[in-house]
Amino acid sequence: MPARTYLLRTFLYALLAGCLVAGVNYAVDPYGITGVSRIPGFNQYKVEINEHTWVLKKYQPLLASHNAVIVGNSRVELGIRPAHHCFLYNGMEVYNLGLPGAGLRTQLAYALNLMYQQPIKTVFLSLDFTDFISSEQQQRTDASSTAELSSGEFRFTTSGERNPGYRWVVLRDYFKSLFSLDALVASVKTIVLQSRNSADRDAAGFNPARDFAAAVGVEGPHALFAQKMASLEAKYSRPWYFRDAQGQPNRAVGELNAFLDTAAAKGIEVYLFTNPFHDSFWELLRNQGHMPAYDDWMQEMENLLRKRRSGTVEFWDFSQDSAYIHEPVPAAGVRSGPLQWFWEPAHYRQELGDLMVDAMLSDTCATDITFGRRVF
Repeated sequence: MPARTYLLRTFLYALLAGCLVAGVNYAVDPYGITGVSRIPGFNQYKVEINEHTWVLKKYQPLLASHNAVIVGNSRVELGIRPAHHCFLYNGMEVYNLGLPGAGLRTQLAYALNLMYQQPIKTVFLSLDFTDFISSEQQQRTDASSTAELSSGEFRFTTSGERNPGYRWVVLRDYFKSLFSLDALVASVKTIVLQSRNSADRDAAGFNPARDFAAAVGVEGPHALFAQKMASLEAKYSRPWYFRDAQGQPNRAVGELNAFLDTAAAKGIEVYLFTNPFHDSFWELLRNQGHMPAYDDWMQEMENLLRKRRSGTVEFWDFSQDSAYIHEPVPAAGVRSGPLQWFWEPAHYRQELGDLMVDAMLSDTCATDITFGRRVF
């Protein structure tokens, strides 16, 4: 066979294989970014999504129109339902932008990118004390952090300027999602492992926690608590600081303030709220001596909002002591199903999240405030 013919056939076969891979990945949409319909038994549940939520939530919110957004980490992704009746009653088309493992800078970058592209009128932004502390007392002199995603990953920067390199970002992300073998493996797993116990994110970005429920059903809630507490103890057994060596608060305070300035300039109403934790987590912080830093942080948040005196910002505290956080954990081996309010020490269930939304929207939804308090 002539070399020219061989090369041409090889090219055509490679092109055909690439098109086939892309076609399969597009139809299955394992990362949830192409917007194709979800078909029961085929691609309804995005079973491989846990490791790809950062790309999912860059593109999925743009597949529909939203006027409200929930911002935070995995706690809100698991705990705050966009389908809550108070959101619907108030005409809010909500997207849950919760990102597992994301720090505040990344959370705000995702939120701002969406705010610059969609008619967002309301933001529900969770504030975690753990996003405002550092294991090093002397903060970095530059504003970057290897743990945070650069705003160069989005159509708009945090200041509202268009990113000239964004089309290459899109090309890269879609190439990895359509033409890569990793995506093909994810597509195959998505088809083969379809189950109501699979991991997933719905069309509004919410994590229905089916994989959490399945794990609890097999191992019991004690196993999830023990596993999470082990990682928390390893993390918080060393010193953490809210202020640097010069007494200045963590730079996340300034990032939050800048975000609130942008929201105010766009006429966006912001609900700030703290997340609840199970008492076992608070006990860990108390035992490791982190509560003075927490109290300092909480006072700083109150001072920041007091100085702003903005009627477009509310601040709700759900991290305070309550009957909900003292729920007893069954002994090891007891398969009693999940706790009523918590999956494990750092992640609350949607049942508790529902009470949080009831409280924040009580004025407009005629719901009772049974949990939390309004600070401002």
